[in-house]
Amino acid sequence: MPVPDLTEVEAQITALLREHGPMIGKQLAEKLPDIPMLALWQACYQSRALHVSHFASYYLRFDITRDDQVRLSPSILRDFLSFSLFGLPGQRDQMIERQGTLSNMHREISREKIGLAQQVMKSLFLKLPREVRSSMCAFIAGDLAYFLAHNEPREHLVSGEMVKGSDIDIVIILSDDLPDSIQRKIDTDMVVLKNYYLRHPQYRHEIDFITKRKSTMERQFHYTNIHDKIASKIAYESMFLGGSLTLYMEVRDAMVSTGVDRLIEQDFDHALKDRKNAMQKLLLVSSDEIDEETRSLFFFSQERVEFT
Repeated sequence: MPVPDLTEVEAQITALLREHGPMIGKQLAEKLPDIPMLALWQACYQSRALHVSHFASYYLRFDITRDDQVRLSPSILRDFLSFSLFGLPGQRDQMIERQGTLSNMHREISREKIGLAQQVMKSLFLKLPREVRSSMCAFIAGDLAYFLAHNEPREHLVSGEMVKGSDIDIVIILSDDLPDSIQRKIDTDMVVLKNYYLRHPQYRHEIDFITKRKSTMERQFHYTNIHDKIASKIAYESMFLGGSLTLYMEVRDAMVSTGVDRLIEQDFDHALKDRKNAMQKLLLVSSDEIDEETRSLFFFSQERVEFT
């Protein structure tokens, strides 16, 4: 495939924005399907004529395609497609209005998924005695905690079922004094709920969950290996979902007392520097000579987000 002339690509983008008003990267890509994604991104970010507005919140991820290196999510590509709005001089008011509409859309999708997570936990709690409910808590993480959820259809990796966008990540913390039989019952009930919401045509949502003891969570705050780091990062970005608020706050307090919150923030700063360097590198590389390492900086990669 011949390398696109970025000046020509910019001219096509400008014509589209003049005709249709401000657009996100995904809309530009749909209107210009013959332009490779990297070239389209380069044309947008090398241009001195285009205005760009970002409305994503960035958070930490561990990328298994880069030896578990820290990186930021959304990826550079997803940030471009879903959370970057492009416009022309004179379209400022349109950009403000359009960005507000898009931000509200992601917020409403996130609220809907959080509501479904609350529904799941309510179904679980109804099967448990009060003393058990007071000795456990649940929190939510991932896209939903930052109100960045989307409903783009995607294939569930295990079942092959088509699901609606962002998955729903739930962590359930149990007091150490609860018997193992209770943990087994919670796991069994959650699997039933997971399968129901995955396959029911009204929902088609992927729910990921894990149950763990409070002592296990606190041990993982030592941040000693990749599994501990993932678990700590998930707790760091969490949003209280249900159960004992006191127990949840004890977990949050443990993050501060161990200093793991500062370690996560240091990793975020490192990932932010890497992101800036990656963008500078990507602006200079030619689409026909991009190697796998550079590709992993831009395209969606398999992130380590599994629960541990």
